[in-house]
Amino acid sequence: MSAQERVKTRGEMRGVFIFALLAAFALLSLVVVLVGARSYRMINDTAEHAYLSRTGLSYLIGKVRTADEAGQIELLSEDGKDVLALGQSIDGERYLTYIYCREGAVCEYFARANLAYSPEYGEKIFEAEGLNLTLENGLLQIEILDADGETHASSLYLQAAKEGGK
Repeated sequence: MSAQERVKTRGEMRGVFIFALLAAFALLSLVVVLVGARSYRMINDTAEHAYLSRTGLSYLIGKVRTADEAGQIELLSEDGKDVLALGQSIDGERYLTYIYCREGAVCEYFARANLAYSPEYGEKIFEAEGLNLTLENGLLQIEILDADGETHASSLYLQAAKEGGK
């Protein structure tokens, strides 16, 4: 093999090596992008899943704590569904905030106490398939059923129970 043929063979080998190196770089870049996209999807799903348990429950607990006075918290049952009625007085007039689940969402309806409860007028707070509430001996238990069938729960001991309220 002459010197010229060896130089030509080396040049071809370099070309093949450079091509293989670029192909490996492209393949690894594709793998990194795919793994990153999968990780992003998983993080996004986890954050969306945590939204209901953190934000939805926190909202409800905040509303209950605001109304936590003797005689201001009541559980109702309308059409077989739990309804939480939270009372408050504004300028000497009593108002109620109704919290309930309707058509795949937890809703809130605010009205004067002398008006009839009407779930159609409520505003959607967050998405949920079910809302179960129990109140026994001053302990309010809240369970929210999400679209995936998973239950998010919290319990809240009412301060009004210490004062002789429900």
